[in-house]
Amino acid sequence: MSPADGDHLGESGLPSLAPRFNPKPWLWFGLIGAGLVALIGVFGVHDSSARGVERGLQAAVAQALEEHGYGFASVDMEGQRAILSGAVPDEAARQAVIALVLSSAGPGGLWAGGVTTVDGSGLRIGEPISPYFWEAERQGDSVVLRGYAPTMRIREEVVQRARQAFNRGEVTDQMELAPGAPEIAQWADVAGDGVEQLAMLSRGQVRLVDAQLVMIGDGDERAVAQVRAFYEPGLSAPYRVRVDVTASGEGLDIPELGGLDLAAGDAGACTEAFARIMQRNVINFATGQAAIEPQSLPLLDSLARVAVRCDQSSIEVSGHTDNLGTRQLNMSLSQARAQAVVDYLAAQGVRRNRLTAIGKGPDEPRASNATASGQAANRRIEFVVR
Repeated sequence: MSPADGDHLGESGLPSLAPRFNPKPWLWFGLIGAGLVALIGVFGVHDSSARGVERGLQAAVAQALEEHGYGFASVDMEGQRAILSGAVPDEAARQAVIALVLSSAGPGGLWAGGVTTVDGSGLRIGEPISPYFWEAERQGDSVVLRGYAPTMRIREEVVQRARQAFNRGEVTDQMELAPGAPEIAQWADVAGDGVEQLAMLSRGQVRLVDAQLVMIGDGDERAVAQVRAFYEPGLSAPYRVRVDVTASGEGLDIPELGGLDLAAGDAGACTEAFARIMQRNVINFATGQAAIEPQSLPLLDSLARVAVRCDQSSIEVSGHTDNLGTRQLNMSLSQARAQAVVDYLAAQGVRRNRLTAIGKGPDEPRASNATASGQAANRRIEFVVR
């Protein structure tokens, strides 16, 4: 009996169970190639791939947060799922951020884009910090990071840059998350650059107080020159920079200080430094007011350079008046003027929690109030470091 047309006989003479389909090699290559193209289409890095959509969504969400004043929140994407971190002022702001993220890129599937879910568990509720303080302090070959960071992503970025800069030492992260940083799109770069420049010195600190960056410390002449050159162009607004780094063994370039060594921030040397500067200088205020006159700003700049070196101790700023007018008015005025000086120093990067303003009015005259010159001598600001 002949097999039916199309049947195949095995060695036993029975019809074979082998499939009739016997594709050519070129067909297999075609099928594999089509599969690879499909995989690349979904998981590649072009704009229409899954990864491309993920990157596009992250950029769109970050832009929406910044434009709506929610730059204190940062976003990471897992597909179309947004994961938020950072600190928000209150629950209402937290809900507003989540709602914005959901609508920031519109609805859609994998190809059209759009955020489908939002994880807001990483948004911590807290009031904006003011002044917003951050610092890195070199301790031998290691560095300690303190203060506040605006988002978890930025915090991790600063820690990573510190580890790269201090690759032979330990990085201790004592930072907390809190809102309040100015222009957080720049904050990470300003702080990260500061850590890298600090690593070039033998000792010192870099700190950010709101938008004021302060770099203090010392090292060899080459390192000091490189740090100064790096910051010579300044920073992009609103950030400002003050660089007070010196070559090892040199003092600050303030004529009144002579060879006084402030590198260790010794309380006695710091008190002496303030006294020398104030011996022949006077901080001028508007008559009967606490507003500092513009001509006194260079003097305050010199005082700030000393204060940032000395604020590991407590700095007491006391205001004094003559005996003209009522005692109550003089006490109030002397307190306000001392506070104005404290505020100026803090704005220049001095630790505010180490500054104290005290108004002593006419109670501690330095000269007799019987003459105009004596009255002028009694209207003064004094500094004591403890």
